[in-house]
Amino acid sequence: MIKEIINKILQITTVFCDKIKIILPKSNLGQRTTSAIILLILTIYAIYFSESLFSLLLIAVTIIITFEWLDIIKEAKNTNKWRLIGFFYISIPIWSIAQIRAIDPNILLWMFFVIWATDISAYFIGKSFKGPKLMPQISPNKTWSGLIGGVISSGIIGFMSSFLFANGDIVFFIIISMILACLEQAGDLIESKIKRIFNVKDSGSLIPGHGGILDRIDGITLVAPIVLILSTLFSYKFY
Repeated sequence: MIKEIINKILQITTVFCDKIKIILPKSNLGQRTTSAIILLILTIYAIYFSESLFSLLLIAVTIIITFEWLDIIKEAKNTNKWRLIGFFYISIPIWSIAQIRAIDPNILLWMFFVIWATDISAYFIGKSFKGPKLMPQISPNKTWSGLIGGVISSGIIGFMSSFLFANGDIVFFIIISMILACLEQAGDLIESKIKRIFNVKDSGSLIPGHGGILDRIDGITLVAPIVLILSTLFSYKFY
């Protein structure tokens, strides 16, 4: 029964993404932009207006990235070790996201905006200014200029997000957002390293212009648990 439900979710997701690909622009940048907008709208709606949709998306994402992970490590010599790593790599951030939304959807929205701002700014600023590579042996396209741009953009997001909370400390949100930007890029590099170990370019092809789901949420792996800890230990900075 469970296996049938999982297969059904995968089939529906695949069909949906195939339909989306038909109407998307042909250029990679166009596909990335359109896919990002669709995901942005869907995520915000689920966070604020539909607990059932949020739960469904979380379950679907968990199932899909589990299959993506298993596909990445299929050539591993020590499969059990990598499956155990994958269990924690996937379950900790997913559980953290669920807990953060239960505490306050605004905190989750702030977290996602920091991640999106870091990703988008790092991509465009890195392509525009180029310069020294961040870690070329792991991710040849990442640059220090992109990282700096992502950190600055996240600081701006932190400033604006502080007004979402009754006791939002502006300095706290700016500093923490900039730190989270660094963690987001670190999470991205960790996934890149794992893919290089197994000689895999993308975790999948579900999201046009982005690759797999795991490629899109790799920055969350470190950020989500830290945000959960911060929102628990420093709740007085929010309310």
